[in-house]
Amino acid sequence: MNAFTRREALKLAGLGVSASFLAACGEGGGGSGDGTVRFEGWDYEAQLVQQNLDRFARLNKDIRVSYTPITSAQYVQKVVAEFTGDAGPDALYVYDDSLAGWVEAGYLQPLDGLAGVADVYDSIYPSNAETMTYKGKRYGLPYYTDSQCLIYNAEILGKAGFTTPPKSLDELTRQALKIKNDGLLEYPIGMTAQLSDTWWAWVWGLVFASGGEMFADDHTPVLKSKDPTTKNVFAWLRDAANKSKVLDPASLQLLPVPLDNAMMAGQYAFTIGARYALRTYNDPAKSKVAGRMKLALVPGLEDESKGTVSNTRMYGLSANTQVKDKAVKLLTYLGGYDRDKVPYTAKFWFMQRGLGFTFTDLAKDPDVVAALKKFADPVVYQELAETAHARNVLDVPWYTEFETEMHKVVQQVLTDQATPEAAVASLDKTAGDLKKKYS
Repeated sequence: MNAFTRREALKLAGLGVSASFLAACGEGGGGSGDGTVRFEGWDYEAQLVQQNLDRFARLNKDIRVSYTPITSAQYVQKVVAEFTGDAGPDALYVYDDSLAGWVEAGYLQPLDGLAGVADVYDSIYPSNAETMTYKGKRYGLPYYTDSQCLIYNAEILGKAGFTTPPKSLDELTRQALKIKNDGLLEYPIGMTAQLSDTWWAWVWGLVFASGGEMFADDHTPVLKSKDPTTKNVFAWLRDAANKSKVLDPASLQLLPVPLDNAMMAGQYAFTIGARYALRTYNDPAKSKVAGRMKLALVPGLEDESKGTVSNTRMYGLSANTQVKDKAVKLLTYLGGYDRDKVPYTAKFWFMQRGLGFTFTDLAKDPDVVAALKKFADPVVYQELAETAHARNVLDVPWYTEFETEMHKVVQQVLTDQATPEAAVASLDKTAGDLKKKYS
């Protein structure tokens, strides 16, 4: 492995990859050498991915695609190691969290000027287009998007005497306490507070629902000096976990799948998560509480929700691909329009698993509307999409380092090892130090 410059080492640190991990993965030459498009992604529903790729192969008989699913928990490290060893894929999934760092590291190339890209960006929600753009250039085509929502068990709320979901965090505490005191559930609220690649979402959702920001547009942290929202959200979390004790302490170990299983077993009345989870929660073949699960706006510190947070998962194109034309055809099939001017893959994922779509016109598609009505309120679902916005600090290469630190700090708040004031002070310092480190 070639010796790294200090700047390269900083980039890799920001991507969460150690030199020992890179060495363990070894080196190799990029590309397959036979014209095959190497495509990689995390391992969500790999069989459905392959099913869709088989359709692409039938439509494009001159293009061969080799698809490799990678365990989600290792995806970022594995891909970075491959690119560092000159063995990266031609096309791949990209987290919005990783985009800036991967562009700065030279792994991805912009898509501006390629056929169909401008049409896609003109047809999706602005927050998604913004998230896939870095320093004025477009680097992704959309895989899926989602926004955080409050998911609640309407039957449990009804037994406690409530007919509507909570609109504020104080009301959420009151409803949860009533459920707890009535003996319905010991811990009415469950969250995914384990350290994982999707853990961040509900924390940002609570801050945005309360009308707050953690950073100014120039990436200066404001969560300590100018905007008390994050501190007040942390105060609510500390009280929910340690004072009213309506938040399950087991949340500290919960990952998304175990939380989903608990929700479907009726073990919680509330969680904050992605909208698409509701499809599984209301599936009678999988869930004991099917038909009882509802979604609502994320409650904030005030009585009216001010919004929520969105995420954008995208398809990217390797900077060093030797099969660019073929890889671009694959990307436009996966993240763009088909020959009939329909975003086939986006609709495929919604119909199959309820994954959120970035294309605004799909909200009016008769098939989509009919499928949505089976598991969610279309009005609330659309309001969540329209009020969601992206984190305004995604376009810095040090974002993942900040996020990792925030995970630790929020866990300290939940276990009452850090006050809300100390937590925001720590994050403020972390952000300031990272800005200097990468300047």
